[in-house]
Amino acid sequence: MGVRFDITNAIGIVTIDRQAKLNALDLATFKEIEEVVQRTNNDPGIRGLVFAAAPGKAFSAGADIRDLAGLTPGEASERATYRRGVFQKLMTADVPSIAAVDGFAMGGGVELALACTFRIASQRSVFSFPEIKLGLLPGAGATQRLPRLVGMSAALEMMITARELAADEALRVGLIDRIAENPIEAAKDFAAKWLPFSRGAIRGIMAAAHQSELPILEGLYKEGEELGLLSTSPDGIEGVSAFLERRPAFFNKSS
Repeated sequence: MGVRFDITNAIGIVTIDRQAKLNALDLATFKEIEEVVQRTNNDPGIRGLVFAAAPGKAFSAGADIRDLAGLTPGEASERATYRRGVFQKLMTADVPSIAAVDGFAMGGGVELALACTFRIASQRSVFSFPEIKLGLLPGAGATQRLPRLVGMSAALEMMITARELAADEALRVGLIDRIAENPIEAAKDFAAKWLPFSRGAIRGIMAAAHQSELPILEGLYKEGEELGLLSTSPDGIEGVSAFLERRPAFFNKSS
């Protein structure tokens, strides 16, 4: 297995462990990530996910190129569609996720980080998209997610020149959210900040925020829809009642 999954204090720690392959993401690894997301959505006791890599010089070298060898155009397209689908499931999971990057992240490794809600990296981390050197393009969501995060010019420069970004510059352009000496521990500390709050409210906020990429009227409709559901949920009723009664709210954190 290329993925280890452990739960610590309600946070799922997902460790990519294919050190001999620089944690390259093969088809089996994508399937394991998909299973982790499904398990998380079905387990109200899991409140967040942290994606990390086994100790070494790489967070992930990206897609395992051996998976592409010998495929027909139709098979290659089908494989890419599946990979994009897995990362979309991660992006729209019921709980927030954090990529804890320590080492170099290339291609699909960066796309994994882009699919997470937040990104924390060590000072030694480096980010790049080398697909152009193979006559290819990033095929697991980067052409859409990267420009939305760092802007069109910075995104295109990374993808069409294979330019490497060190951690400081990645932070400056918005590719990562912070730099930490120990990204995994920093991610756990960050995740602890949302643990006191309603899982359902967090899911609703993220679901509505993801619609911000749609025309504004569609996004506003989704926002209203989610607010309506939360307002009549047990946590929503408890939150309003606690405010009116001037007492702490006691949320069902697993709902």
